[in-house]
Amino acid sequence: MLDPSEYDVRELRSVADLEGIDAETGVSLPRATGSEYRPPAPDEPTHEQCEALVAVGGVDPDRLGERPYLPTFPDSDAARRVGRDWIAYLVMTAGDRPTRNAIARYRALGWLGEHAETTLDNRVDDAVAALEPGDGSLDRADHLLSFAHIIRLLGVDNR
Repeated sequence: MLDPSEYDVRELRSVADLEGIDAETGVSLPRATGSEYRPPAPDEPTHEQCEALVAVGGVDPDRLGERPYLPTFPDSDAARRVGRDWIAYLVMTAGDRPTRNAIARYRALGWLGEHAETTLDNRVDDAVAALEPGDGSLDRADHLLSFAHIIRLLGVDNR
């Protein structure tokens, strides 16, 4: 199972910098086309990059089902730790507002459902109060790492 907190972000950045990847992964995620969700922006991971991450992430692709991939936030200590680590990373990288914007983007992409979005957004204030918020921006690799956290949460939810 992929653990985003142990992932080498430099390696992820090299994958995210690719224009496209060979997606011969056997994973086929539902596309945003023809749905209420929007397609990714240029600074967000491509559909193929997300499929490749699912392939190496140790989650059964069928587990993802339709969008949103993570409709509700799992109710377990392990999931809360993953969520805390994820929000801490986003806040320390980019700060309060960009973190909240990213969470909303993930909902618009169909990665998160309303419950998952609200749960994560509610944790931002605590992270901002406890950590030194960053003043940077989030790039494609950061968003791909966020997708890895969603995959991780699906694995936690599946236990």
